[in-house]
Amino acid sequence: MHDLSKFQRMMVCLDLTEMDKHLIQYASMVASVFEINSVYFYHVTESFELPPEIQEKYPDLVAPLDETLVHEIKGKLEQDFVKPESCDVHVLVSTGNKTDEVLKMAKIKVVDLMLLGRKKTFSGTGLNSRKIAKSAPSSVIFVPEKPPMELKKIMVAVDFSNHSRMAFEIGMALQRKTGAILLSNNVYKVPNGYYKSGKTYEEFAEIMLENTRRDCEKFFKKINLEGITYDHTYALDDDPHPADKIYRTGSENGVDIIVLGSKGRTSAAAFLIGSVAEKLVMESGDIPLFLVKEGKENVGLLEALFRL
Repeated sequence: MHDLSKFQRMMVCLDLTEMDKHLIQYASMVASVFEINSVYFYHVTESFELPPEIQEKYPDLVAPLDETLVHEIKGKLEQDFVKPESCDVHVLVSTGNKTDEVLKMAKIKVVDLMLLGRKKTFSGTGLNSRKIAKSAPSSVIFVPEKPPMELKKIMVAVDFSNHSRMAFEIGMALQRKTGAILLSNNVYKVPNGYYKSGKTYEEFAEIMLENTRRDCEKFFKKINLEGITYDHTYALDDDPHPADKIYRTGSENGVDIIVLGSKGRTSAAAFLIGSVAEKLVMESGDIPLFLVKEGKENVGLLEALFRL
């Protein structure tokens, strides 16, 4: 049984742009709901050296750039972060490649959950979301611009795998904590060559829906649903990719977060999250995406990654 207790240490990736305000405020909500023990606000800059023109313009500027950055971040936190009781807050800055340094720090701090901004209109260069999603040792929430600050409706994408069971159990834990409406969603499709059966596309779609309903019933019988209320939604995969249908279903239902269990296998020490999850990560939508990973599996893979 997976619950929120697996999330103890959270890292929030800041880039000192207007996106930070929304990330920090969202981190306040997540830290409270998940009862996070430690939060690391982390910023990576290319260099701690001041440009020559700045040094020349401000010759009396003596504070090292890293101290200046820490001071700036602490100022943002004073304005926008509401610290839960018994939660430690840390500010970290370093130099180097942003994505690589974030992955390294996540390992060093044994992070369970990472918050990343997903920009659509805001300025500034972001992290490589695809690489973070594949290689991070932790679960990741991709936070859009101006995200909802409450969890009133949660949707979990399920494909009847063990990873989607893990994601649904996290959704259940979130419902118990917040009282949110819980939806599950399964995307089904009509197989190629359906016409050989003599059925129309619509007729075969009904057959596949009934089959999916039976699979769904078997799937949820394996989960302890005591005290849980949820509605299951189905979506016919008539898009080029099922990820589009998952996001559209979430949008149509007005959900505040989409929860998705990652799938993985070891291949040259790379963590492969699955094509559906990867496509959702790359979407520039306005719904937060919670990519849930199995902690012990991810740590081992990342350790292998850093030995390359």
